[in-house]
Amino acid sequence: MPSGEKPFSVVNVWIPIQSLGSVNVIVFKKDAGEVDLVDAGMYSARSVHDLLAKIKSRIRGKIRDVDKTVITHFHVDHMSGAAILREVFEPTVFIGIGELELPLRSGSPDVFVDNILTLYREHGVPELVLESIRRSHPVFRTVLAYRAFSSLDLKPIYPGDILRLGEASYRALPAPGHTPGHIVLESLDGTHAIVGDTLLERITPSVILYDEEHDPLGSYLRTLEMLAQKNYLVAYPGHGNPIISPAERARELIEHHMRRLSEVLELLKRRGSATAYEVAMGMKWRTRYSSWEEYPSVEKFFAIGEALAHLKRLYEEMKVEVIERGGVKRFRIL
Repeated sequence: MPSGEKPFSVVNVWIPIQSLGSVNVIVFKKDAGEVDLVDAGMYSARSVHDLLAKIKSRIRGKIRDVDKTVITHFHVDHMSGAAILREVFEPTVFIGIGELELPLRSGSPDVFVDNILTLYREHGVPELVLESIRRSHPVFRTVLAYRAFSSLDLKPIYPGDILRLGEASYRALPAPGHTPGHIVLESLDGTHAIVGDTLLERITPSVILYDEEHDPLGSYLRTLEMLAQKNYLVAYPGHGNPIISPAERARELIEHHMRRLSEVLELLKRRGSATAYEVAMGMKWRTRYSSWEEYPSVEKFFAIGEALAHLKRLYEEMKVEVIERGGVKRFRIL
């Protein structure tokens, strides 16, 4: 392989999520029409058809086998297509051990999201809002896709594992934050990395609180600090274009969350105390909607989860405390 040439192709695959439109799947060509994949698109006939057609175009021939499929994280747009591929090609499917220990441990993704909604209730989210979220959250519409993937014989990836993909080898690095067990695949020569949704070019990856025991924003900031220390020339994300200065993008995202933390503290200072729901309503979100009431329920779900993640980080930093009034948790500055 010529120096500087990447050992894979990136195919942009249609997915039935309007706000995203597509997902990147990484294709490693092997001998005689065999391929390895990083991510797999969605559990959708059109999505998998688009993926297979684009793989055939890239390898210029028939797909004889999909040998390995490595999943960067447990989100439906990245992993659920593997359930269909498994029926056709029987690839070995790998996923980070952190995903096996948390989202998949709940038994079903709808149970995982229901547990998050119970957490939201404790933090002041009204019942009408919770019910609206439950009716519209995509996990409840795609539960069969999640269950199909969860039923596979999934092989765990541990920190530091070396994965042979096509003619190249990659080191698996834990990158929690966007999901609990997200992984990054680092080339052994340190020139590039496959980063899933840990770094995105134009979007700030969502980080939500999923239980009281964990600090996802703290985990994500440590992940970003790790990536900011790397000397990758380019990073290949799960959506959008390659990122030419990954360390710089990581630092931009750190600064974004630092500003968010300051915004939350300022809001609490003005209010005296507030629930996470009140904080979410008071934060400034980059959106086309003019008021909180106009927000779609799914966007409210992520806004509330983001607010809680930032409040949890401030709590861990001992900058805020939690008080209970009438069975509802409120936050105030220490």
